[in-house]
Amino acid sequence: MTFRRFTSAGKLLEHVKEKLEVEEAKHSLPLGILANLIKTENPGDETQSGDAPFLAANDRGTMTLIQTPPWNLIAAGSPEDVPAAVEWLKDSGASFPGITGEKELVKAFIQELNPENASVFMRQRIYRLDEVNPLPRQKGTFGKAEHGDLDLVTDWVMQFSEQALTPTSKEEARELAEHSISENRLYLWKNEEGTPVSMAKKARETAHGASVNLVFTPDEYKRQGYATSCVAALSELLLSEGFHFCSLYTDLDNPVSNSIYTKIGYRPVADSVDYRFNA
Repeated sequence: MTFRRFTSAGKLLEHVKEKLEVEEAKHSLPLGILANLIKTENPGDETQSGDAPFLAANDRGTMTLIQTPPWNLIAAGSPEDVPAAVEWLKDSGASFPGITGEKELVKAFIQELNPENASVFMRQRIYRLDEVNPLPRQKGTFGKAEHGDLDLVTDWVMQFSEQALTPTSKEEARELAEHSISENRLYLWKNEEGTPVSMAKKARETAHGASVNLVFTPDEYKRQGYATSCVAALSELLLSEGFHFCSLYTDLDNPVSNSIYTKIGYRPVADSVDYRFNA
C-alpha cells in the first residue's frame, strides 16, 4: 500500500469520493472541507506554501488525510490501514496538533503514534436527518441574518467559541460572522418581540447533504425551545432546497443539545473523537 500527497483538493476528492460517499453523512466533514477548498482553488497552481492544506490518500482511496493549518488532521478510512498511514506520515515529516475522526479509527492512530502524549479534547457524535419531525415551535420568526445583525452575531460567535473551548479573537469572530452573513448562510430565530434569541448556520455541503453548525442560544434564552425551533426550521429549509439530508456534530458530553437534535429527527450515524497532542 502506498500513500501520496495531492496538490489539488479536486484531484483528491476525485480519488476518494466513491469510498467516502458510501457513508456520506458520516464523512460529511472531509467531504465538506474538500468541497470548500475546491471553491478557492486556483487551477494549475501546483505550489505548496507553508499554510497550504495537507491533502493525502492511499492508492486504493480507502484512507483520506486532510489538514488545513492550524487545525487537526482529519482522518477517514479503515483502521486496518492505520499502520501504513502512520509509517508514511512519519517518513514524510508531517506534524499536526491532533487528530479528528471516527472514534475507533482515531484510537488506532493514537496507539500507533504516542498514546502517552495525546489526550481526548472532545467526544462527538455525528447525526443525520432525512425528515424533520412534527413538533411544536416557539412563537416567533425565522430568517437570514442581515448586515445590521453583525455586531450581535460577532458577540455570539465569540461566546460559542468559548463554550466550545476554542476561544477566538473579536477580529476572527467578526470575520466569520461577516462572511457567513454575506454568503446568506447564517439564520436567526427571533421571538414575538422581534429580538434575536437563537442562531444556526448552513455549513459544509456535500453531493447530497448539508451540515448545520454554529448553533447558539444566549444563556438568558436557553431551555425555552428557541434552539429547537431554529435548528428545525433551518433543517426544513435545507431539505426544501433539494438536499437529501442534513448532518451535524454534537458534543457527546452535552446531553441537552443531543436531546434537542434527536427530537427534531436527527439520528446518530457514528461517534467521532478529537484528540490533541500534549505540548
